[in-house]
Amino acid sequence: MEDLNRTQNNQSNIVFYFMLSISIIGSIVILFQNIFQWTIVEFFTPFIAQFIEIFGYLIFALCSLIVLIYFVVGTQRQRTRRGIPILLNMIVLILVIVVPFTSITVNLNFRFNKSEREEVVQMILDGSIRPNVSYNSALIQLPDNYKKLSKGGGEIVIEGNGSDVQVLFYTYRGVIDNYAGFIYTADGGRPNEIFGEFIQVEKMGENWFWVSAT
Repeated sequence: MEDLNRTQNNQSNIVFYFMLSISIIGSIVILFQNIFQWTIVEFFTPFIAQFIEIFGYLIFALCSLIVLIYFVVGTQRQRTRRGIPILLNMIVLILVIVVPFTSITVNLNFRFNKSEREEVVQMILDGSIRPNVSYNSALIQLPDNYKKLSKGGGEIVIEGNGSDVQVLFYTYRGVIDNYAGFIYTADGGRPNEIFGEFIQVEKMGENWFWVSAT
């Protein structure tokens, strides 16, 4: 009898940890795609990224359904333990709904790279670097050690000059149109729409804005 109970407990533990693993997999998938949303869009293009997002939510929904069934079919005595996997998924879902992951990643990007981007701006203002892309007189291909500051090939866009200069560093660069990025405006004013039609404009600090545009 004791051996039977031990075997049943072992089987119960195996099933529990299997269900917990399913819950963790679903949670990681949905968290990953929300935290790295812009990276996924940049790497796979917006068209493919939308299907990846749908697929990610389907995985999460399937994992949640499996652990919910596991919870429901358990006895009253088992439910406290069996409820852990579905509780984890519920907490993660609430986090995804409530936490502005895009804003957090944008702010971290801005803070960690602000000083280097300002070095680039200063080089533009003092003439150390100038537009150097043959097919577009507004583009600057950044030096290798600064390429990380602008997505989509390490190019930035410059418009105007002197006190009117505006510099765009991409955080996402679409294939044909659509982009997001940080814009430096020398006069501190709101960037104008020479860069495209803005969907969102957020002031990040003195002279700096984050924009999303078509």
